[in-house]
Amino acid sequence: MMNFFKSFPFHLKSAGVSLIRHFVMTLSASSAVMITCILLSAFLMIVGNVNGFADNIEGDIRIHVVLNDTIQEEEQIAQSKNEIEQISGVLEAEFSSKDNELKLWIEEKGEIFSIYEGEDNPLNHAFFVSVNDSERIETITNQIKELEMVDDAMYGGDSITDLISLLNTVRFGIVIFMALLGLLAVFLISNTIKMAIYSRNNEIMIMRNVGATNLFIKIPFMIEGMIIGMIGAIIPCILTFFGYRYLFMAMNGQLFTNVFALQPIWPFTFEIMCILMIGGALVGLLGALISTTKYLHWRR
Repeated sequence: MMNFFKSFPFHLKSAGVSLIRHFVMTLSASSAVMITCILLSAFLMIVGNVNGFADNIEGDIRIHVVLNDTIQEEEQIAQSKNEIEQISGVLEAEFSSKDNELKLWIEEKGEIFSIYEGEDNPLNHAFFVSVNDSERIETITNQIKELEMVDDAMYGGDSITDLISLLNTVRFGIVIFMALLGLLAVFLISNTIKMAIYSRNNEIMIMRNVGATNLFIKIPFMIEGMIIGMIGAIIPCILTFFGYRYLFMAMNGQLFTNVFALQPIWPFTFEIMCILMIGGALVGLLGALISTTKYLHWRR
């Protein structure tokens, strides 16, 4: 370990000299990484906000459980709450009195229904039931309907579950596409490092003849690959912050409604910038490691 730290300045200098000496190839590889990181940033912003949309929708999905008109006493209501919450997947059952139900009905349908306030209220007591897995909401709704004290239970129908399924599909597709972008960047950096290795063929042979280990030979190229990756990530980081900031301000922080609220500028953009810098460095490191390992194995 001490030898590594002692030789690190030499490796860093070698990597810097190689980057300058092969400036055109460095610029080409960094440009390729930059384009990849820009696309990666765009997809990270999309998937981050899609996750937020999905969480908001799932958080707002609740089953509206209407009790029988025979359920009036506090003891009956407490027992009904207990039976509902015992169903697997139910997170919480929030009580809504028939007066509150009428109030919600008036807000939704109009003031004309205010004539039913007081003793003429025809509605029943109800619960708003939250679940811990939105994909099971239909099954849970059917189980609640089977309870004796329940008159009806509804959650919004197939449109809600279809929307959640669509968002999950979008998230999965974006993750796959980002993985493919990462592989492309590794390939591009790998080829760039390979060109640098071939141009330093004599230097590598001399190092091997004087007893340098494979790791000692690899380190400058690995540092070079990391620097290329990080250089390529700088401009995408800048574009990420200012681009998302402009988009957030222009759309007033939401897409259509509060349900589709955009992720806050901070720390969302900071997290993406960290991913881009770390991802660029790792991709560069991996590309360099692949190239040097193949070359040194072939020249053994």
